[in-house]
Amino acid sequence: MNRMLSIGAAGLAVLIACAACAADEVFPVVHNEPIAVRVLDGKNGKPQPQAHVLLVAGYDRRDLKLAMWREEAVTDLAGEVHLSGALRNLPLLRVEIIKRHVCAPDASDAAASVERIRRDGLSETNRCGAYAAADTPGVFTVFVKAANTAKQDRPAKAPISSKP
Repeated sequence: MNRMLSIGAAGLAVLIACAACAADEVFPVVHNEPIAVRVLDGKNGKPQPQAHVLLVAGYDRRDLKLAMWREEAVTDLAGEVHLSGALRNLPLLRVEIIKRHVCAPDASDAAASVERIRRDGLSETNRCGAYAAADTPGVFTVFVKAANTAKQDRPAKAPISSKP
């Protein structure tokens, strides 16, 4: 009888310990599908090659704030950057385009679901123009103001003459 009670108590202790541990631990799932970040001009949808991209990923918003998993990359001629294996297996992603005006409001604080990008594709809001990109599974589209467009938007300065 005592032996049965001790075995039952030990089993109960093991179950309680397993339940407590499972609640605190997150076991990552390995995904081999490629995920790309595509940078497009918000006015005409043209790819933005040579754009510097900061990729920050994590398990929650605190990880994103601390930039625990961070990579920098430069877009290729198609305006794309492919996520590394480490970043594409984390649940949240934040994308920042360095030295470019992003067309989405509050894009620096936004976190995208990597699972949603993988499954359906995702596009940020485009407030720079009317161009809309079709969502493609495995592609996260970010709209920016083109580098040469920023210079064209400024009015030309009139020459100053010293003669009256």
